[in-house]
Amino acid sequence: MSRSDVNILLQDLKEGRLPGERNFKGLDVDAYLDERDEAPFADEWMQAYERYAGDSSVAEDEVLRQIRETAFKRTLSLTGEPELAGYVSDDFGLIGCYLLQGGEQDAFVERLYEGYVKA
Repeated sequence: MSRSDVNILLQDLKEGRLPGERNFKGLDVDAYLDERDEAPFADEWMQAYERYAGDSSVAEDEVLRQIRETAFKRTLSLTGEPELAGYVSDDFGLIGCYLLQGGEQDAFVERLYEGYVKA
């Protein structure tokens, strides 16, 4: 994992490959957001955030700002749901931080990413 992986992620977002319409088709947004706010998902998400995005020097990287903004705008345009767009933006920010830092694999972040890719 490297900066090139993060740049590929940004390109996928800019070109509309991620997130795709398939990610949101038939989604009950309220139920989905409620589920994310409960354990164990919320706990695992926060632990991953603290590991990878807690370092402000990484979290403030320009490419991550672009990733978050692009994910937010794309989700908002597909769903019209600003709260959902915020969550998706946070997810992609976390995924980007993880990719930038490389190192050991993290099953939670990888599942999170795969959920967007394989939907």
